Amino acid sequence: MSYELKSVFASLPHMERGVAKVLGGDPKGNNFLYTNGKSVIIRNIENPAIADIYTEHPHQVIVAKYAPSGFYIASGDVSGKIRIWDTTQKEHLLKYEYQPFGGKIKDIAWTEDSKRVAVVGEGREKFGAVFLWDSGSSVGEIVGHSKIINSVDIKQTRPYRLVTGSDDNCTTFLEGPPFKFKCTISDHSRFVNCVRFSPDGNRYVSAGADGQIFLYDGKTGEKVGSLGGEKAHDGGIYAVSWSPDSTQLISASGDKTVKLWDVGSGTAVTTFNLGSDVLDQQLGCLWQKNHLLSISLSGYINYLDRNNPDRPLRTIKGHSKSIQCLTVHKAGGRSNIYSASHDGHINILHGENEEFLGKGHSNLVSKMAVDDSGRLVTCSMDDTVRYTDLSKKEYR
Repeated sequence: MSYELKSVFASLPHMERGVAKVLGGDPKGNNFLYTNGKSVIIRNIENPAIADIYTEHPHQVIVAKYAPSGFYIASGDVSGKIRIWDTTQKEHLLKYEYQPFGGKIKDIAWTEDSKRVAVVGEGREKFGAVFLWDSGSSVGEIVGHSKIINSVDIKQTRPYRLVTGSDDNCTTFLEGPPFKFKCTISDHSRFVNCVRFSPDGNRYVSAGADGQIFLYDGKTGEKVGSLGGEKAHDGGIYAVSWSPDSTQLISASGDKTVKLWDVGSGTAVTTFNLGSDVLDQQLGCLWQKNHLLSISLSGYINYLDRNNPDRPLRTIKGHSKSIQCLTVHKAGGRSNIYSASHDGHINILHGENEEFLGKGHSNLVSKMAVDDSGRLVTCSMDDTVRYTDLSKKEYR
């Protein structure tokens, strides 16, 4: 008897407080992708229960991006290695592997013809590189920064332009190919977390830890204005994502909100409030077709609802730390899998992940079982044993 894979319960993204999370989207608008540990997780945007996992990196992966052709994904890890691999086959065959610099890769960008790749991060001698995807030979150099580069983007129309944002509070603007340094722009007063060109290439924005979003001309790099006047958000901004028609964008912030901006007027159309807890800080976002996604510090992926900004359409939950134990329980003619992770989270797995309500374990759950009266018994390294009624799905 041969076994076949029935479903994959994907993990959530690995999140760190104060560190932006880059979400990638496929050019056709069907999938989105993110990273956790040594894995790249690809999920269907309409039905996130459909997931695919790429596990070939030997080190922790930080960022992954689709090529505009949709046939390849480039993913970069903490050691500075970038792997370019196939998306069309189940085996995800490795096409090329490069080491542009020695250190953590923080962001990746492709040119629209899928032939050139820019990578930036935490190198020792240099913080960025641009090269041909099939040979690794350089097509310019990324210079002008004195600290880690957090973000890079390439204009998706000719003539190509490249922009970077760094911990030295500056953005640089390069022309190419081959990409040559043109100017440094120091409008931000704190770290620059994200730079993104509009899909039509006419504008680009930079967003920083100072809570500001500045708007620039995509061809010349000249400042056009800012969004939200004095300040776009009360907290640092970690990510921005443009609408497909280049007229609007969303921004994710540590003030626990995501804002939808009208770029023409520079004003916020909608403010999505995602909670009041520190775990509700928003560290990543993606505008994919008509879906607006954001990622909370908890790792939860929120599908934002423009008609009801205080409540997401759906929230994808799951584990973001390693799973320590599992148990299966049959009730009412269906089987549920209960899983518990290193950080004390317990999930119910059936199609989509669910969680128990209330405050649960605060440390690693080492063992779990279901007793005769339908309670989930869990013991944890926080020195407690809990009895949880499975019918209520709520901690006691």
